[in-house]
Amino acid sequence: MRTDKPQAVKAAVDLDLPRFRVFPTWRMALEFPWQVWAVGWLAIVKALLWLSTDPVVPSPLAELLATKFLVMMAPFLLLGIGVWNLRRWAAWGLILITAADIAFIAVIHLIPQLEYWSSLLGGRYWAVTLVLLILNGPIGSVLILLASPVLLKTAGRYELLSDEGD
Repeated sequence: MRTDKPQAVKAAVDLDLPRFRVFPTWRMALEFPWQVWAVGWLAIVKALLWLSTDPVVPSPLAELLATKFLVMMAPFLLLGIGVWNLRRWAAWGLILITAADIAFIAVIHLIPQLEYWSSLLGGRYWAVTLVLLILNGPIGSVLILLASPVLLKTAGRYELLSDEGD
């Protein structure tokens, strides 16, 4: 392989990053930060939860939410797994996409024709609505943002990772 920048190639080889794993075993170690563990699961659940639910909301809101969830599914899934692997790009990406998620909800809330909150909170199934608001709604997004200092502090600290059992 020929390159005009041999220092860049050498620096990339010398990084010594741990291998990227979908379900890394180190996320279950006692010394692994529980906030990183929880945020990883929350991001994965945010990505996959709407595949198993059927929100009963009016038509224009239903199409808008479906588009949002389809667009956000892959990034939340990848970034949640990346957070478990203590990748800096995953921590920053998750913070940015979560902020975008909250901004989306704020903008939708301002459009009176969509009746966002009355559609979500007006049903008889308040327990399901509460779970959806926590896991896949603004409450879950706020929880991710509250954990962002821990995500940024632990991102790149690969000494927390152990490969025992792999």
